[in-house]
Amino acid sequence: MSPSITCQQLDKQTFRQVKVYSGISPNVLRRVFGGWVLFAVIVGALVSFAPHISIQFEVITFIILMLFTVAMFWQSRISEGWPSLLLFQNRVCVVRDPQAREFICIPPSYISAVRPTIIKPNKRAVEIVLNPDALSAHDTLVLGEAIWPRTDRVLVLTHFKSRERVCAELKQWLDKYVDSATNN
Repeated sequence: MSPSITCQQLDKQTFRQVKVYSGISPNVLRRVFGGWVLFAVIVGALVSFAPHISIQFEVITFIILMLFTVAMFWQSRISEGWPSLLLFQNRVCVVRDPQAREFICIPPSYISAVRPTIIKPNKRAVEIVLNPDALSAHDTLVLGEAIWPRTDRVLVLTHFKSRERVCAELKQWLDKYVDSATNN
């Protein structure tokens, strides 16, 4: 019997097909990057038009601005964002390693509750409580690899979206999934 809770590594193409419930969206990243580019252009213009500044200082400033711009673009993942909670192949997936695009994916039948919580000291999060009777030893090991390991639940930060809204949207999907599963 294969384990029901899995750790999945997703690729860039997959992110276009998933439903993201929480995380930093590509639109936010585009705005941040656009703001940085505007800032870099303004600083570059000020430095180049300022009187009595050496060419050496101007060149160093331009090189630093260009390096930071390239580094921001390289790290920003503008096309996919940084999701923390999503749906993939009718499973609820919580980020495990954001840089590697790894997610802990849980079948909806394992989920007994979704509620807002706080990760100490003050991080707003969503708690997905799992049915402990459905968990195997392997499932518990996979849950132990989460960012905030627990044996019977997973925690996920909510970025730029209220945790109550994320909970309501996820509960709504779970209700639809359960209804469709019982009708089939």
